Amino acid sequence: MAFDLNMGGKGYPEGGPRVVALESSGRQGGVAVGVGGGLRGVKGLPAASRHAIELMPCLADLVVAAGWSAEEIDQVYVGTGPGSFTGLRISIAVARGLVQASGGRVKVVAVPSLEVIAQNAPAEARHVVVALDAKRGQVFAGRLGRGANGSWVTVEEPALVDPQDFVRRAVQAAGGERVFVMGEGVEYHRAALIQEGVVEVEKSLWAARAEEVLRLGWERVQTLGDGAFTAVGDLLPLYIRLPEAEELWRKRQG
Repeated sequence: MAFDLNMGGKGYPEGGPRVVALESSGRQGGVAVGVGGGLRGVKGLPAASRHAIELMPCLADLVVAAGWSAEEIDQVYVGTGPGSFTGLRISIAVARGLVQASGGRVKVVAVPSLEVIAQNAPAEARHVVVALDAKRGQVFAGRLGRGANGSWVTVEEPALVDPQDFVRRAVQAAGGERVFVMGEGVEYHRAALIQEGVVEVEKSLWAARAEEVLRLGWERVQTLGDGAFTAVGDLLPLYIRLPEAEELWRKRQG
C-alpha cells in the first residue's frame, strides 16, 4: 500500500505526524517509530519476562535516534491483544502515559494483535487462523480472510475456543481452500490445530511485529480519520478471559 504522508499533514513536520508503535502482546515484542506510515526505526524487545524493564529504554533509544524529543511525538499505535496479560498491561500503560504527559495532544490508535500477526502470513494464504495459548486445553483464536485488495479482514473476532473445533469450522468455511494456522498457540496445541486442509506457518512468522502495528495503525488513520483514535479512558487490553490470579480471587470471594 502506498502511504500519503501529506494526509492531515498541516502542522506536522516532514509532511506527517511523528508516530510511535508498541507491540508487547507476545514473547517477542518490539517498538517502531515513523513519520506517518514511513518507518524510521524498529527495535526488538528481549524475552517477555523483561518487557517491563526494556520497553521504555527501547522507546527512548529510538526516539533519540530519530532526532526527536519525547514532547515531539504526535501519535502512538499500540497492539491491544489478545496475548500476554503482563505484556499488554505494559504497552497500554506506556501509551496512556504518553497521552497524559502531553496533556491529551498525543492521539492513540488501538491495533488488534491477531491482525498484526496475520500480516506475516505467506502471500498464497487466503484463510488464516491465528491461535495463542490460553492454557486448560484452549486457545485465544481469530479467523481472517484475504480481502479483494489483498489486505486481511477479520472474519471471526478473537475468542476463547476449543482449538480442534475452531479449526474444523475454519476448514469447512474455506470451501476446499487451505487454511493457514499461525501464532504461539501452535506450539502447545499442534495436534488439535493441524488437521487435513491445514498448513502450519513457519514458526519465525508467528510473532506480532511493531513495524506492522505502525503500518496498520496508519492505515486506520488514513481510512477513518479522527474515528481511528481511541480516547485514553477507553484504551484497554483485549484479555478475553480474566487473568488467572483474578479468576482465583473472584472464586474465593464467591
